[in-house]
Amino acid sequence: MTYGRMKPSVGEERLTSYLRFCNYVLYLGLVPGAAGFAWGNVHVVGLGLAFVTGATAAKFAGVIIAYLVMSTRTPNAEIAPWIRRWTRTASVLATLASLFALVAGQDLATRLIAVFTGVLSVLLFRRVGRLTIAELGEGWGPTGYGSVFWFALFSPEIDVWLAGAWLALAIFVRVSMPSLFRPTEPTIPPDQLKMRLLAVAGAEHRYHTAHGSYSSDVAELRRLGSPLIDSLVVVTVDARSYRAIARDPSGRTSCGLWGAARIGERTPLQIEGAAAGQPVCWTALDSAKKAR
Repeated sequence: MTYGRMKPSVGEERLTSYLRFCNYVLYLGLVPGAAGFAWGNVHVVGLGLAFVTGATAAKFAGVIIAYLVMSTRTPNAEIAPWIRRWTRTASVLATLASLFALVAGQDLATRLIAVFTGVLSVLLFRRVGRLTIAELGEGWGPTGYGSVFWFALFSPEIDVWLAGAWLALAIFVRVSMPSLFRPTEPTIPPDQLKMRLLAVAGAEHRYHTAHGSYSSDVAELRRLGSPLIDSLVVVTVDARSYRAIARDPSGRTSCGLWGAARIGERTPLQIEGAAAGQPVCWTALDSAKKAR
């Protein structure tokens, strides 16, 4: 329902209130983000950035939904130009983000979602259509209201592009560096890794006594040894020796143990600096130093 160019419709008023609310959420995220940065607390910074990203995404999503609802019962010419302008901008940003995700996506699911989102964005852009010079001159906010964001730091136009730039940055980081968003794996102390290796040594001894060879089957060794022999352990064998490596899920620490059928026998599987049956541990930093 539209009352005229200078008086916003009910839907326009509701959308304006919604965008203001999104700004309050954005400000709510800026405060802990800045505090976390000042204190050096990564988790607090992440919480603040999540609020900012969610608020900016909600702005564009809210405008798109509002436009789609309005356009089902109102001709384009009667929808406020600033709503159509925001929707066109959101569709362009979504298309560019989809193209980037399609190229840089790490898996098939990401690329399929990117294609689907890109097609919908192009269709949305075509549905909004062109704006006349007069409509473009009405700006990015509702006519007669001044700024949509009376409590905002910037004018509506600058706010739109800052929100779009922030979302583009968030998508770039999320797609190009997915490891930053994986949950942190639990850390296992070196002593527990050594216990796994000692359990492997006992199981290999029993297996060699029965079969005259060593086994690299972790499930089989678990039956002969201990439930401690799990997926963290990797066993390599040859005709007369074995080597077991247990790695911490975080990738920071690894421990190894080797054994041979004959005492004092040299084998390609032995671990440098460790006697047979003696577990040793090292860190990722140690490995990097050796590689140099």
